[in-house]
Amino acid sequence: MRVSLLKERNFGLLMWGKLVSLVGTQMQNFALSLYVFKITGSASKFATVLMVTIIPQLILGPMAGVFVDWLDRKKIMVYLDMVNGILIGIYAILFYINGELSLGSIYIFAILLSLISVLFQPAISTVIPSIVKKEELVEANSINSLIMNVGNLISPMIAGALFGVYGLFTILVINSISFILSSVSEMFIDIPKVNKKPEVINITSFNKDFKEGIMFIKNSKILFSVICIAVLVNFGGAPLSIGLIYISKSVLKISDMQYGMLETFAASAMIVSPFLCSFIGKKFEFNKVLFGGLLSIGFFIALMSIIPYEPYLNLFDSSLVPYISLIIAEFVLVMAMGVVNISLSIMFQQIVPLDMMGRVGTVMNTGCMASMPLAQLIFGLLYDNISTTICVLISAIIIIITMMVFKKSLLATSLKEKEAISLA
Repeated sequence: MRVSLLKERNFGLLMWGKLVSLVGTQMQNFALSLYVFKITGSASKFATVLMVTIIPQLILGPMAGVFVDWLDRKKIMVYLDMVNGILIGIYAILFYINGELSLGSIYIFAILLSLISVLFQPAISTVIPSIVKKEELVEANSINSLIMNVGNLISPMIAGALFGVYGLFTILVINSISFILSSVSEMFIDIPKVNKKPEVINITSFNKDFKEGIMFIKNSKILFSVICIAVLVNFGGAPLSIGLIYISKSVLKISDMQYGMLETFAASAMIVSPFLCSFIGKKFEFNKVLFGGLLSIGFFIALMSIIPYEPYLNLFDSSLVPYISLIIAEFVLVMAMGVVNISLSIMFQQIVPLDMMGRVGTVMNTGCMASMPLAQLIFGLLYDNISTTICVLISAIIIIITMMVFKKSLLATSLKEKEAISLA
């Protein structure tokens, strides 16, 4: 991994801005999840908060991709990070005045942040391939993943300590400042303008560019296969975030600090994944890495289902050993997820032209997330009404069956297609 890339001004500023805003956001997400669970005590209500953040992206995501390809991506990033900072600051003030946030206000907060993310995420996803050379993509993505994972590593530990002592208000203030600092950092990044805004903006030009993005995916067998797999895998795997907090707080009854340590160990697994992906990527094609990674995730989740199983818990006088078991299981699981995500990012950047990344990326993301709101709702109800072990096991079975069904189509897709598309 060539860390010297960080000395390049544009890449360094990008990484700094992303790290600062990520730490603040992860602290906020961590604190809000605990806060919602604390005031409701319900997995299904916690799941609905996660669900409402996804719905705006599903509805508006594909359309937003067209605008991202039309507009100046640097301005999108700078303005929206500033808006994020102001919005979070307003909520911090409201919390300070009222001493609390109602569940309804949290829903509105989550929706507003999600609407901003609809434009921001496809814009920032195009920056790395815009400012680094093609032969540096693997190194740049590995460094990006490493730095972001460092942020994920320290965020839960800091948030757990701050939330326990100072509460939600302090964390909201920190996140507000982090977004403003990120916005300032992005002002100094030189990003080549590859946007192609049509001379006449109307429904016809919008439909033309929108359909162009869909056709690109349709004509790429590997991208189309990935979307189909993601719909089913996300249905099984996305609700695991509910399961983890439910196992931690309701079954093992660990403290906020212990939960923060759990998340910290999981984030440390993400630091290992860029190195592991770099090693594996030199020996196997990306489609094989994706298949092996996703299949292993299914088996790891199946093993995790043993932890909340009552006969297993009864083997011990305290929750210490099950807690350590959960740490180990999540570490391995998250490491595998990291390898899968890095592989997908590199593949996407190599296949899709820069001027189409907004359209293609948002359509892909929408397709991949299509099943998540329903999954969060269903599994939230399941966790409230049936055995936690069975819920986790259902997630594992869905992922394993999906990978076995799509094994032939995924492994039969040659990455020579990828090279042909990228050279077209």
